[in-house]
Amino acid sequence: MGDAALTPEEHAEFLLDLVACAAAEAFTDSYYYTLEKSRDKISSFYAPKTVGPDNTTPSIAWNSILYNEGSSFQEYFEGLTHTHFELESLDVDVLNPKFLPASDLLGGSNNDAEDHDRRMSIAIVVTGCVRLEEPLKGPMREFAETFVLIPNREKQLPPKPSFEKGWHQEWLIQTQNFRFTEWGATEVGDAKSEGTKVPTGPRNVFQGRNQGVAKHFAAAGLTIKGKGKA
Repeated sequence: MGDAALTPEEHAEFLLDLVACAAAEAFTDSYYYTLEKSRDKISSFYAPKTVGPDNTTPSIAWNSILYNEGSSFQEYFEGLTHTHFELESLDVDVLNPKFLPASDLLGGSNNDAEDHDRRMSIAIVVTGCVRLEEPLKGPMREFAETFVLIPNREKQLPPKPSFEKGWHQEWLIQTQNFRFTEWGATEVGDAKSEGTKVPTGPRNVFQGRNQGVAKHFAAAGLTIKGKGKA
């Protein structure tokens, strides 16, 4: 079943999903590489600090430790020993296609019904494994991480943005939550096994807003699943 079977609304949603998935893949490739190899650039992935009446962003929760600036999280991560990430799955959803007001988009049409591919906020859920402390050996620990990305107001993106030349902070992290989903024996008291799973409930998976569109997306081979680059 091709695009001709989609309604105009579904087709527009499908095109947004394509951009969101391409952005998520480019973002995660660049972000996790930076965590390993270029830690002095970590802060460039985060939105500027904003203090509101109810919350402060960016909100970065890394294994229950909260940071409210990309620079403070970078300082923390620069103090860690070696880390190696292997990504296993990547789930993506468009949260708000009109997150950025049309009047604030550089080079935009100033029409609220247009430019959603450059104005949307994006939710990303990553699962995988990380090795801490040792570069080449040692146990891998499972983790899950969620991001909300918002448009970078200082970037002028072309319509239907692509990421063939890599990630250049087209979207920035507004919120982030990292948690281990598997703990080592030394972290769970009297556990005797090498690793003990901690019940965490079902993993966060964004189901999408329209199953018909999701089926077209999967049939086109564009659903992002399986091994990612780290």
